[in-house]
Amino acid sequence: MMLGLTATGDPIHRYHRCLVVPFCGSRKVVSTAMEHGGYQENLTAIFNQDVNPGPGRLCEHMEAGQEEKMQSFIREVLGLDPDTVARMATIVSMESVAIKSETYDILTVTAITTASLEVNGGRIGEKATSYEKNGEYVNLRPGTINSMVFVSGNMTPGCMARAMVTATEAKTAACQELMAGSLYSNGIATGSGTDNLMIICDGESTNRLTYAGKHGKLGELIGRLVRDTVKESLNQHMALNPVTQHRLFARMKRYGVTEGTFFKKFNELSQEGQRDFPKWIDRLHRLDQEDELVTMTSLYVHLLDQLGWGLLSGSEAINGGVMILKQIAKAQSINLERSIKQHESAEVVIQKMVNSFVTTLSEMVMANEINLNSEGEKKSNEKTV
Repeated sequence: MMLGLTATGDPIHRYHRCLVVPFCGSRKVVSTAMEHGGYQENLTAIFNQDVNPGPGRLCEHMEAGQEEKMQSFIREVLGLDPDTVARMATIVSMESVAIKSETYDILTVTAITTASLEVNGGRIGEKATSYEKNGEYVNLRPGTINSMVFVSGNMTPGCMARAMVTATEAKTAACQELMAGSLYSNGIATGSGTDNLMIICDGESTNRLTYAGKHGKLGELIGRLVRDTVKESLNQHMALNPVTQHRLFARMKRYGVTEGTFFKKFNELSQEGQRDFPKWIDRLHRLDQEDELVTMTSLYVHLLDQLGWGLLSGSEAINGGVMILKQIAKAQSINLERSIKQHESAEVVIQKMVNSFVTTLSEMVMANEINLNSEGEKKSNEKTV
């Protein structure tokens, strides 16, 4: 199935769980592809492949000794020359692809993205999960934000390298704007551990381009289109969007707060024979998307983030947290330790604040002291009437 044309006039085809773009002319390519990656001028096509084996199965793509099988697949199934093709792999279905193009004057840019953060979304600088030595094979789980960026002009090699930086910033901005959490820390994800990127330009164009940074129109188009296609594909693949993120649990998930956290706290605060877990969990879920509570929770989480980044001290974060929890609980008795011991790290203080948040909300739910205008409560009452 042909999905359209790129900025370079190349057709975009989807077949055999792949997104294939055969070139109609001379193309310059800079990519992170494992085969024929780096800077290339002799490629005839590129493609993105869905290698998701299904739940509970090992991805064959990540096993050793798959080179010959892949070459056969490229030649016999896709009908391409494996010696002149660069590829990317992902667990994302090609049905979740996002494609956007924009033109300014004689310049056109196309971004094609498949995106997922559910398997290995992470934040740059976290502890690694693999190690490569002397080229020895590294077993990584594919999750991946894969983007292809096509530019109608003839970019210099330096301009193409700059475009890689711009597109990467755009991907990170998309993750930040969705407050997508890392799976390896309490940080906001900056991408996945297996992201790939390809920049393709028209090597025959007379429109010479030398700059792709954010101050130029080319950089603006690349940045906006990559950011928007990343967000669109994340929504299509895993329903990651502003609506699903507008939840208490979504905001606190990065800090380990789940339904199980509250269940444990309910058990800790209540006495045997006086426990009504189903009712408490129901009340909690009625508050999950309540506007004011989501707002207050977002502010609380930002305090935790700034404490972790070193932008606030422990005492500053604690004092700010007290004010927010008072607003949430509408009471003066807040179970939040104000005293910070000299030796306590930001991680320790963060854990104290998370526990205080969970305790305050749990006590409120258990006592049914819910003063917020919950949409869930309103709808429930309307149905009862």
